[in-house]
Amino acid sequence: MDKTITSAVRADTEAVQRVLCDLTTYEHWLDLVDEVEPAESADGDPGPAYLVTLIGKIGPFARRKRLRMVRSDAEETGATFERREVDGRDHSPWVLGAHAEPGDPTTVTMRLAYGGGLWSDVLDGVLESQITKAVEGLALYAERSIDPGA
Repeated sequence: MDKTITSAVRADTEAVQRVLCDLTTYEHWLDLVDEVEPAESADGDPGPAYLVTLIGKIGPFARRKRLRMVRSDAEETGATFERREVDGRDHSPWVLGAHAEPGDPTTVTMRLAYGGGLWSDVLDGVLESQITKAVEGLALYAERSIDPGA
């Protein structure tokens, strides 16, 4: 599965870009990301490391997946985070990237890629349903980062 989604976000572009560069903010606006905490860096990490708990909910059922991700690129417009485990085993790749371009409204392009065999059409539907909520959540979170009293 490799999806790229572009959406209009009604929020200040610079605030959105700051949010997208910090993986610890994603749990506040993207339902797929349940929890993020900083992790120790390892040799060869291109950027900061995080322990990330992803969650997929279908009706009353939920599946959680905990993985180690590192920021593999960072630009002014956003960042890309990739799975990089340090346990010596082979793991399915995960990529989560998001970048924002100026405009009225701000244009956000997000990429989610998973190289494992557990993805299905049902999960595609779940992901699609989260997109609208994530766009709204990102706008609110970014605006609060400018004005914490909002």
